[in-house]
Amino acid sequence: MKPVLSLISLVTALCVLSASARAQKVSEPILLWPRGAPGATGTSNEDKPAIIPVLPEESKNTGAAVLICPGGGFTTRAVDHEGVLVSQWFKERGITGFILRYRIRPLYSRTEWLQDAQRAIQYIRSHAKDYRIAPNRIGIIGFSAGADLAYDASLNPLPGNPEAVDSIDRVSSRPDFEVLVYGASPQLKPEGANKISALPPTFMFCTAEDASHVRGMSALYSDLIQAKVPAEAHFFQNGEHGVGFALGDPVLGEYPALLLKWMVGSGFLTDKPRRAVAGVVKLDGAPLVRGILILTPVDQPAAPPLVVYITNANTRPMAEFSIPREQGLVDGRYRIEVRQDATRWLSNSRDPVMIKMLDLQRKNTLTDEDRKVWADYVRKRDLSPSIEVQRVYRRQRPGDQNEYIIEIREGENRLNVEVFSK
Repeated sequence: MKPVLSLISLVTALCVLSASARAQKVSEPILLWPRGAPGATGTSNEDKPAIIPVLPEESKNTGAAVLICPGGGFTTRAVDHEGVLVSQWFKERGITGFILRYRIRPLYSRTEWLQDAQRAIQYIRSHAKDYRIAPNRIGIIGFSAGADLAYDASLNPLPGNPEAVDSIDRVSSRPDFEVLVYGASPQLKPEGANKISALPPTFMFCTAEDASHVRGMSALYSDLIQAKVPAEAHFFQNGEHGVGFALGDPVLGEYPALLLKWMVGSGFLTDKPRRAVAGVVKLDGAPLVRGILILTPVDQPAAPPLVVYITNANTRPMAEFSIPREQGLVDGRYRIEVRQDATRWLSNSRDPVMIKMLDLQRKNTLTDEDRKVWADYVRKRDLSPSIEVQRVYRRQRPGDQNEYIIEIREGENRLNVEVFSK
């Protein structure tokens, strides 16, 4: 019996492996230039730039897409851990992935691999309907050299020619967002009229251990902030170069989740327009002195949430807030949560004595009498703790059975949020 059992076990294992192999098989590459790429010097796969589509289930599809550029120093392509595994991660979250097979050295140079990335974005955008994706929510992600390519393609987009014979050439190659992973050389400079300020919203990841890359990315991040490009960067302490999405790593493996939150918060996973919102937050009939207002979408996981910090450190009336459209909410229902951080708080920007004294200090006109008034005021102020724990309110009143829900719809959205502690 033992040989029979062994044979059965072997057959079962082979069937499992066969099924696993079938489940993991990726799509066939789609040539970006079926009749031959410009500048091609041969006829092998390495002379034929292409994309490999990885499509999410229809029920999960968010309409967002991303072109994936594996790294490899432009001499190879890390297509598995920086391509296939990345595309599967996006697929599970309803995001269509396209793995780029771009041309590499010594066969080709920057001219050709930049053409490949530009053409890939144009191809995806021109075939958006076929892939059930939104033409205005197509991003690019690159790893190491692939990040250089993603940055280069974002910095130097083709505008699209509406008169072109080739329908692919009629649309722009500009990505709607870019994700740069341990790469993006600061040596790449804008060409012609292109500017850093024209770059799309950018997400960045690297580690301090990957010193040569994090230095360049830090400089680029600073340039992005100065140019007022929406940008978010996560530089972890430990971690070597080339970790991909660090799947399974309890520390670095958190950065893809941060990327997803950034994509949701930026509105890249929904086609609904965002709306400006404004209002006031009150607790027990009075303006909240310090705390947080959190609005979480109820039935739309791809809709952006909203977090408003009430610090009362501005010139608006107490607890008033105003959120512009580009950071606002989409139509739908949102769950309200109010968090109270203090029961007694007066910001320097609202304290008449502090306003006066800090102004005199800036002007270097403080007198000895002013310093005495200031010192006496500080000694009399009550800066002792006013709260024992952060207090959380998810219902308007303690006895309410239902959560506090509001609805955002077209038109004026004035949110007068009010909760009660008793």
